Amino acid sequence: MNKQIVRVMDKVEEAERARQALLDAGFDRDGIEISHTGDEAGPAEANFTVGDSPAVKGGTDYKDVYSPGLEISSCVITVTADESRLDKAASILEYYGAKDNDPAHR
Repeated sequence: MNKQIVRVMDKVEEAERARQALLDAGFDRDGIEISHTGDEAGPAEANFTVGDSPAVKGGTDYKDVYSPGLEISSCVITVTADESRLDKAASILEYYGAKDNDPAHR
């Protein structure tokens, strides 16, 4: 019977490495989902929008300030697999730095 585990990672690159390790271990590609959650506060570098207009001396255009990947974020990895394989998936994800944020598991 298939079940799921959910883990969180800080960076997309780390999540992609973990996904590849899961695939190398024989997990089904369709059973591995990575979703990216951004922070509505804006880019991690600065949450201020003053001077973003190219018309302002020293300003940069919108795409430079709000380019994808600069925001404070995390990746949520969901692995769906046979229940007997979930411990292996959890072990692989932990190796790559994934965290279990479910307070019920503490």
